[in-house]
Amino acid sequence: MEGEAYESVNRAFKSTCRILLGGEVGGMQEFEGYLSRHLEAGGSAISAISGKPVALSVPNFCKGARFISNDEREQYCGMLKATPLSINDVKDIDSILSALSEKLCYAGNIITGNSHYVDGSDMVSNSSFILNSSEIYDSKYVAYSDAMRYGEYVFGSNWIGETKFAIKTYETFRVARSMESLSISNSSDCFYTARVNGCTNCMFSFNQKNRKQLIGNLEFPRDEYNKLKAKLIDEIRETMSAKKAVPTIVDIIKG
Repeated sequence: MEGEAYESVNRAFKSTCRILLGGEVGGMQEFEGYLSRHLEAGGSAISAISGKPVALSVPNFCKGARFISNDEREQYCGMLKATPLSINDVKDIDSILSALSEKLCYAGNIITGNSHYVDGSDMVSNSSFILNSSEIYDSKYVAYSDAMRYGEYVFGSNWIGETKFAIKTYETFRVARSMESLSISNSSDCFYTARVNGCTNCMFSFNQKNRKQLIGNLEFPRDEYNKLKAKLIDEIRETMSAKKAVPTIVDIIKG
C-alpha cells in the first residue's frame, strides 16, 4: 500500500500509538488483520466501465450485479443515453426487466462533500485521509473503520461519534484516548473497558459510571495508578510490536 493518503494516515497511526502506548509499534499495514477484526464486512468489485477497483460499503448484491465507481457516473449516463431501449425491449415486463438488467449498475467509491485523500472506501462525506473504511462522515485520519461521525485519528473501530485517538473501539460517544473499549461515552484514557460512562483513567474496568483511576473495578491513588498503568501499557506495546496484535475486548467478553 502506498500513496499520499496511506503515508498521511500511517503517520497518524504512529502518532496515535505514541499517545496511547508511549511509543510506536510499527507501520499501520502490519496491523491490517488486527484492525479489521470484528468489524462489519464491506465488499469490493471491478468497474464495468474502467476495470478499476470499486469499494463497497456492503458485501451482498444480487447475482451477476455490475458496478461502476461513483466518479464514472457521467460516462455511465452517456452510455445509457447512447443505447436507449428498443421497441422489442419494452413489449412486456419480462423484456423490460431483461433489458434493464444488462444496463443497470451499482455504484461504489461514493465520496461526496468536501472530501480529500480517500482510498479503498465507500460512503464517505466531508472527510479526509480515509483508508479502507465505509460510512464515514465529518472525520479525518481514519482507517479500517465503519459507521463514524466526527472521528479523528481512529483505527479499527465502528459505531463511533465524536471520538479522538482510538484504536479498536466500538460504540463510543465523546471519547478521547481509548483502546480496546466497547460501549463507552463521555470518557477518556480508557483501555480494555466496557459499558463505562463519565470515567477517566480506567483499565480492565466494566459497568462503571463517573469513576477514575480504576484497574479492574478497584480505584487507586493517582501515583499508584500511574505506576501500574505504565507497566500494563508497556506490556501492551511490547505485545503489539512483537505479534502485531493483542487480545481484543470482544474476545475477552466472549471468553
